[in-house]
Amino acid sequence: MQFCKRCLVPTTRPGITFDAEGICFPCRVAERHEAIDWDARRKELEKIAEWGRANSRCDYDCLIGVSGGKDSTRQALFARDDLGLRPLLVCCTYPPEQQSDLGAYNLNNLISLGFDTMVVGPSPEKWKRLMRKAFFKYGNWAKPTEMALYAIPPRIAIAYGIPLIFLGENNALASGDLGGSHTGDANRIKYNNTLSGGDPSEFLGDGIAENDIYWHTFPSDEEMARANIRIVYMGYYIMDFDPFVNTEIAKAHGLRARDVKEEDIGALNLNEDLDEDLVHVNQMLKFMKLGFARATDDACQMIRRGLLTREEGADLVRRYDGRCADRYVRMFCDYLGITVEEFWRHAEKFRNPDIWEKNGTGEWRLKHPVE
Repeated sequence: MQFCKRCLVPTTRPGITFDAEGICFPCRVAERHEAIDWDARRKELEKIAEWGRANSRCDYDCLIGVSGGKDSTRQALFARDDLGLRPLLVCCTYPPEQQSDLGAYNLNNLISLGFDTMVVGPSPEKWKRLMRKAFFKYGNWAKPTEMALYAIPPRIAIAYGIPLIFLGENNALASGDLGGSHTGDANRIKYNNTLSGGDPSEFLGDGIAENDIYWHTFPSDEEMARANIRIVYMGYYIMDFDPFVNTEIAKAHGLRARDVKEEDIGALNLNEDLDEDLVHVNQMLKFMKLGFARATDDACQMIRRGLLTREEGADLVRRYDGRCADRYVRMFCDYLGITVEEFWRHAEKFRNPDIWEKNGTGEWRLKHPVE
């Protein structure tokens, strides 16, 4: 593993690129942030908003996929209060067993701010079966659920004649993820790293039929074109659209955050993914596969925004990255109906031997930890 010389992102991050000076692409994007003509981008966003009004075939000007968290709260408020749009919010909700009380509260809070909201809840039984398949096949239970999170908004947009869809940040610019674009155009979002082109057919069989994956399947390019669907990264056009500003704005409008410790969930930013708690298990699995997890992602964002030095970030990453309290592992096992022993037996199959080794006491350690 090698690391960006400015932040802490490693070469094991899918899609990441480094220049000749050893600086990652998102860091180069960040250094140009102040030089961007934000007034011009604002005018472009206003034209996009007007396009949405002019082309909608119903009473809504745009559609926004939401969870009730900080980013979707910021997007909904900005669309309505800054752009003067009438948005329809669409939430792909987790099954009741998986959704946290905090997630339910925050979604209710967002609705209470005065938004029309549609909640789509795929069958909990099939949802869980897909998660189980993905865990055993990829060591990533969230692969099919993420597909649903991104596929549902365009499906609803096509059904209701709302061609303009807003997403948040452009992951290619913020994190260096594969797929997508380097602009505000998000129409190729399904080609991002884990979305597999928006096609979940690999999970068919063993009790999963084609009609069970409807909400997980992204509309075809032909369907998108016929409906004139335009997906836009709202964050691309807003100068201060980032996790930290979004959190403050959302909290000012009623958002509640977690009351946990960094070592419990392996994160520095405790305001991410508030709607369920199994995500912490997935981040630990990511750490086993790629050698980095949520604390690294958080530290990189904070370094690029001048909130941490690289040295401070590295210390926090060494202390917290990949941590996950046992209670979340037990919660995950109870949810999927497997034993803790079965979980660890399969989880260890995904540990990457190229980057991990055992020390003298038999404990796993990274061969090349961040410095």
